[in-house]
Amino acid sequence: MTITTEQTTTKEPRDLVTPEMFQLMVDDVVTFDKVTRSYAERGVEQFLVFMKAWGDTMAEVGGDPAKWVKFPPSPAVDKIWHRSMMRTRAFAAVCDRVAGRYMHHLPIMDEDIRSGAASERAIAAMRATGYRVDLEWWMDGESCCPENCAQPPMTT
Repeated sequence: MTITTEQTTTKEPRDLVTPEMFQLMVDDVVTFDKVTRSYAERGVEQFLVFMKAWGDTMAEVGGDPAKWVKFPPSPAVDKIWHRSMMRTRAFAAVCDRVAGRYMHHLPIMDEDIRSGAASERAIAAMRATGYRVDLEWWMDGESCCPENCAQPPMTT
């Protein structure tokens, strides 16, 4: 009798960027948000997985934002996104490398997000990347966008 065990290997999110890019992002979060290095590393990792999922799903629809099915970051990951955008050149390079295109930040709030359905899609899309998803960063049951967010016009 032979027994086989199936072992899944999950890829490490920090491998999506160079060590220098990762450290720059982490350093900014530590410095400006006054958090521990461990917290910043975990947050940057989850933002990178979010970016990868966003890029993969955008590629599936040929880059057409009108066809893309949206999913939001959690509030904690959204803070990492905001911090990362401070260094525009570095952020653009990370976007190109991880998502395959620049990732604009367009805050919205609608019933799909309010209901939690969009967050469930986000987790599924992130898991589909094969990178480690830390559910502690995603299970807060909230959207990154407050209730008074306006729906911006769809732009590319």
